[in-house]
Amino acid sequence: MRVTQIADLAGTTPRAVRHYHRLGLLDIPPTVRGRREYGVEHLARLLRIRWLADGGLSLRQVAEILDSDPAPAESANSAGPPGPSGPSGPPGPVGSANDAHRQVVLRDLRAARGTIEAQRRSLDEQARRVDELIARVEAGEALAPVPAALTRFYDAIEARVRALGGDLRALRTERQMMQILGSLGMVPASVVPFVEAFDDAEIDMCARQIIGFSHLTRLHGQEGVAAAHALAERTVELAGRHKELTLAVLDDLPGGAMGRAMWRLTHILSVAGYPHPTQRAFAARLLELLLADPDFATTIRRTAGKDPVL
Repeated sequence: MRVTQIADLAGTTPRAVRHYHRLGLLDIPPTVRGRREYGVEHLARLLRIRWLADGGLSLRQVAEILDSDPAPAESANSAGPPGPSGPSGPPGPVGSANDAHRQVVLRDLRAARGTIEAQRRSLDEQARRVDELIARVEAGEALAPVPAALTRFYDAIEARVRALGGDLRALRTERQMMQILGSLGMVPASVVPFVEAFDDAEIDMCARQIIGFSHLTRLHGQEGVAAAHALAERTVELAGRHKELTLAVLDDLPGGAMGRAMWRLTHILSVAGYPHPTQRAFAARLLELLLADPDFATTIRRTAGKDPVL
């Protein structure tokens, strides 16, 4: 991703991205063909910086929090109040120049009052967010915009992958992608009962799926495609064990323009995070299998539109 694309996805500007580089908050990416090439990890970090800053923390405090992390995990989220309200009502009839002036002054004062109310709501929201951060730290949880249950779920899978001697890069990319979605409010609360339904044996299966997905990058041609399709089939089978909970998560995703935007973002992240042809074959087959199920197809198309991509 180029700087303009990562800035657009994060809702900021290239200038702000370069400012974070200068402050040391955001690593400068490698140069590819004379231009900086940003990855999923940079977007995750950028969004997390903004998420913490929007929670009322200074950039110095953000830097301290990020520096104290036991492991890299980026994220960011922002939820602002509506803009200032306009005048509470149309001005009355003007009988003189003084009346006209008074109406203009009243309109401006009411607009200023609306701005103050908006700022008050913003401060209330920031206080709520800081209280949430305090509660997470007190509970020993990571400061990340995803449910704590999801963090524990990924921690358990990572421990199994490490114990099996597997490659952790694919899993860590997935975690960063989830934090990007979480920072944008795209991880519904229904994900908690979904991940909590997995028993130890199923977590082991998830770990082996991750290892198999990482191994796809070593395969090519028909051998790679066959392995990718087999892995996708096992993934759908695992999701099918908790079909009602899986459908609940999909059903809680936003619909309309926001839903389509979320699926486009997921596609961009998927391509950037997993560019290998066999991994792309896995994603295509996974979506194909899900759409072959009437229940999954109906729910996915409600949020993603007629022609979803993954």
